[in-house]
Amino acid sequence: MVPLGASPTRGPADAWVTIVEFGDFQCPYCGAVEPTIVQVDAARPGLRWVWKNLPLSFHDRALPTAIAAMCADAQGQFWEMHDLLYANQDAQSDTDLASYAAQIGLDVPQWQACLTTAEPVNQIDADLTAADSARVEGTPTFFINGLALVGSQPLDAFLSVIDQALASAQSSGSTQGDYYATREGEGCQ
Repeated sequence: MVPLGASPTRGPADAWVTIVEFGDFQCPYCGAVEPTIVQVDAARPGLRWVWKNLPLSFHDRALPTAIAAMCADAQGQFWEMHDLLYANQDAQSDTDLASYAAQIGLDVPQWQACLTTAEPVNQIDADLTAADSARVEGTPTFFINGLALVGSQPLDAFLSVIDQALASAQSSGSTQGDYYATREGEGCQ
């Protein structure tokens, strides 16, 4: 399973199913799967979602948006920035990013100062290392309790893998709160 590290998460920490997404805020396929993720949450409440940055080099705004999101995370607003970046994939200039920071209520001067520090870049580098270890080749790539689901997949594909992961987790003999942590670092499939 993919080590979680200090990555942004949402959902219960003791979820039976943890979904790690490697994504790029400029990737059109990542943007296209966002409505499906909302449907997944509605169909299977109680999942834990984890974000890993994989800014692709051929997307010129991928790294700046990843840094912007990690600086929003430093103020506890990662998911709000995440949602705005995907809702506005055609507007990701530096001016747009600052506007989003203000829109979600960040301390904008503090956020702007963060943009030039090493911390967000170090977090992104750690995500790139994790992607390498997990042999991720593109975005979006999801690991559902270690089971890979690659690309902008339909709802049924997500639910099938989630149900498989849930059944495996519940029959593992682990307690719900310990399941992912006891398997973190095991290989992905």
